[in-house]
Amino acid sequence: MTTHTLEADLDASVSEVIAGWERPGDLREQWRIAAELGWTTILDDLRADAPEQDLIDAACGAVTALGRGGIALPLRQTLVARAGTPLSTVDAIAVHSAAQGIWAPIADAGAFEEAGRDLANRPYSLVPAAEIPLRRTALSEVLRLQEMLGAAQGAVAEARRYVTERVQFGKPLAAIPAVRTTLGQLKVDVRQLETVTHEVRLRLSGDDGALAFALATAREVAATVVPRIAQTAHQLHGAMGVTYEAALHWRTRLLWADCDEGARWGDDGADAVPVEETALWSLTAPYSAGTNAISR
Repeated sequence: MTTHTLEADLDASVSEVIAGWERPGDLREQWRIAAELGWTTILDDLRADAPEQDLIDAACGAVTALGRGGIALPLRQTLVARAGTPLSTVDAIAVHSAAQGIWAPIADAGAFEEAGRDLANRPYSLVPAAEIPLRRTALSEVLRLQEMLGAAQGAVAEARRYVTERVQFGKPLAAIPAVRTTLGQLKVDVRQLETVTHEVRLRLSGDDGALAFALATAREVAATVVPRIAQTAHQLHGAMGVTYEAALHWRTRLLWADCDEGARWGDDGADAVPVEETALWSLTAPYSAGTNAISR
């Protein structure tokens, strides 16, 4: 569902640059390259009252490509911290209170206190949710969802590659009907994650109720399908998938770590969701430019 030009351009550009990177690799050197190429400053000019969709699309393209490649750079946290409030240097690793994950190395800018380490060994902070504006939380959540979407796409691609190349009894594993069915189920799960993420993005400049509902829905869907995608990909890949040498390992570490990060968020903005049946029913319709008060 990558339909926007800037999103596709950034996705392709970042994918090309990271193609030869090692995992975990030299994080500082990778960050230097990211800063030089302008990835860290994509959202510097974002307006809080009317966020430009093209800038958000570009940021989503970059974050998704990193997730798909299994590269653990603190790009999404820094993008949120710099959004509309650019820092004096382009290579600072920053963190906003809405972007609770920090990622190693510890951020250079931003108010935080390390609370622990996640599954991917990334330091994280926890702050009171009541201090976080809904729009900032939504932007941070969109980028977390995009990162999970990229990692899910990468994990499924690795699982598909393995069952296509692995031959048993003279045929690839992918020729077994049960394996083909499982690959189809993985595709459906990824498409669900892609759809709910896209619906949140479309509502970033809409009314609070529509945004909060889309956000709550996306969190719920992600919490259900992301662990299933990671688990199923490893089942198809076999024991080799858990080793450091396997490309799948770095994608699923991101998936599980990001999923855990989402569980620490609470229900920011959920109070804005209407409880009256008619109003609630209207929020379940997919975004439409003609029926939603969202300008693009």
